[in-house]
Order: sequence, then structure tokens, then C-alpha cells
Amino acid sequence: MTRQLCLTILLTVAGCASPVNAPMPQSSALPSAASAEDDGTYLQRIDPLGGQWRVERLGRQDFTRFNGWINFSGGGFLNHGAGCSGGYPAFYRIEENHISITRLEKAQVGKCASTSTATRPLAIESERRLASFLDEVVSWSRPDERTLLLTGSGGESALLTQPIEPHPEIAGRWLVESIGGKALVTEERPPMLSISMDSIGVYADCNSMGGTFSVPAPGRIKVTGPFVSTLIGCSAEDAAEDALMTAAITSATAFHLQGDKLIFSGSKDMVVRRPPPPDRRLTGEYVACGDTLLGAYHEGPITLLIDSHNMADNAGCSASYSTNGPHISLVLEKNRPTCASPAPPFLPGQPVAIGGAISPLATVRPDGFGFDEQGRLILRTMRGLLKMCRKGSPLPLGG
Repeated sequence: MTRQLCLTILLTVAGCASPVNAPMPQSSALPSAASAEDDGTYLQRIDPLGGQWRVERLGRQDFTRFNGWINFSGGGFLNHGAGCSGGYPAFYRIEENHISITRLEKAQVGKCASTSTATRPLAIESERRLASFLDEVVSWSRPDERTLLLTGSGGESALLTQPIEPHPEIAGRWLVESIGGKALVTEERPPMLSISMDSIGVYADCNSMGGTFSVPAPGRIKVTGPFVSTLIGCSAEDAAEDALMTAAITSATAFHLQGDKLIFSGSKDMVVRRPPPPDRRLTGEYVACGDTLLGAYHEGPITLLIDSHNMADNAGCSASYSTNGPHISLVLEKNRPTCASPAPPFLPGQPVAIGGAISPLATVRPDGFGFDEQGRLILRTMRGLLKMCRKGSPLPLGG
């Protein structure tokens, strides 16, 4: 189950985003916005539940045999599964350590056609039990970095964990430098390799390709599952790049580290290196990219120009701001008509318009920021996480 979920993430970046996370605590003395820079922890602090979690225990019941999981994404959307099925969607919203979960549809459990007759009743019951528990969840806590505790209104709790990376020395993002001794040069996006939780994937200007792998012995590697790909129509040149990267990965039999480079040996030797760290300073010029902001539909481009004290958006609304760690405090300009519209209240499943002539600053009110490993600015808003790319930077995967 873990491999399947991780491979899905490697190949699919456009996802469901959603409503908002908890406000950050404020200090009486806010630092100058000129010093606003993510120290590498801000994204987790504005999105503390984000990611995939394995359900270890529900109440007193060991849940590991049911492969129960919950995926929190976009700052307010979740889906979950156990037994023999999953993908049940819901919205969540947190205020400090309180959480509320809203479903637009009742979870329909029991779709277990591929499960044996003997185990089907237990599988169905595990799905029903997890769905019912989540409908009653009222609070959350993070005892440590890898553990999440959810508590229901009746006092029952669930223990969730995030898996430990089995290959930390090679995990993460790598820039493809050369294949077969020749530099790999692309046009729009740098060619990247990504390794996470026994899944490996590559992408450049067109498709994303990925599969599972094993390390049968130190320094040895074997792609163990089918290497699957998205199906975007590509130019002949881009398709050739995809084929070259796929061949290099699927034929790799060994690897070794050399300084900041990772070298794969096989029929087509491939050299990759760690990319430079992203610019995590808040100031800059940005345009919305990647996932659509759930809880809003885009009427046109969404842009932000941010200096050390002010923000201005695509609609002409501007605001002064201050920061306290990842928290942003906005003061909209009152004399600008585009800033005058009050932010609509959030109602799950009822989106509002944003972009073009409609101000994102006034409509979704950013109140937190962080940067992901691709260098995208992630703004926490009243309606989920809004992803912004710095103008002039390479397009991210899914951008």
C-alpha cells in the first residue's frame, strides 16, 4: 500500500486542494518583513497534517493488518482507505488543535470485489470503522515528527505514523546531469529524478515516468515493478528525452555516491547531482502554478508582487504586511475598490471566483507562507493552499 501511494505521488502532482489550516500564534512584536525567509520548517508549520499517514491503531484495535491510511492534502482536503478500498473524500479544517471534518457524500464502503470471501467481512468493517471514526474526530496532536494522534468526540483515539525512508542516502530530488556520457539539456524544465519510499521517477519537459525499486545489496539497484508513465502528447524531441531517461533508470544495476553526485551504472550510465537549494525569500514576483486552489475557481491569472513591506495582486488590490515566522498579517488598502469585497465565508464544496479582475488578497486572505522543495511559494489561505511560482524560474512538475 505504501509503495502504491508513493508511486502515485511521483507520477501525479495535480491534486485536490481545499479549505484552510489553523492560524499561527502571533507575537506582540512582529519582526520586520524585510527578514521574511523560510528556514525550511515553514511548510510543515502552516500545513501540520499534510502528507500520507498509516493508521497503526484505532481505539484498542491493531489496524496495521487492514493497511489503513489517511492522506491530508491542500491544507484542508483528505481521503482515506482501509481493508479493500479507499479514496473516500472529505474536507477538514483546523483551528489550533481542534479539527472538524465535513463530507459532501456519505462514505460508501464494501466495494471489495477483489477480496476473498473469507476476509471480505473484516475488510468491509475496517473501512466502515475508519470512516465512522473520522466523522467524529474533534482534535489532533503531533507527539513527535512522525506521529499523529487523532481523538474523537467520545474520547477514542487513533495513532497514525509516517513511514521511515528506507534509503535516506539517495532519497530526494536530483538533477540529471548526463546519460551515457552526454549532457542532458532540456528547454522548459530541468530533467529531474526523484526517489522516495522505494519509488523512483524521472521527468523533464513532457511526461512523468516512475516505478518501484529495490536495493538487493549495498550499491546495487533493481527496478522491480512496471515503469509507468503519464500520457501527455510530446514533440519528437521531448519523447526522445523521456525514452532516454526511462532506459537509463530501468537498466541501472548499481549506484554509488561521489561528492554531491549520484552515479547509476547500467547499459546507459546516468549521473545526477543535488539541485541548488531554492530561494526561500518571500519577496519576489509570482504567478499561480501547479494545483488549482480548491474552494475557488480561477477566472484569470493570479499574480502577486511582494516587496519587503507590501503585496499587490493581479486585480490591483494591495496590502501592507508583516510576518512572524510563517505567519502573515495583512492590512488591505481601504481606498482601492478591488480590495473592498469582504472575504466570503468558507462552505465546503461551494467555491468562489478568484483571479483576473477578482483579488486573491481580498478573497482568500493569505495568512501563512512556506516554500516546497521545488521552490514554489505555498500560501495558506482561507480556502486552502495556493501554490505560486517565482517568475523566471523553471516550471515545476505539474506547473
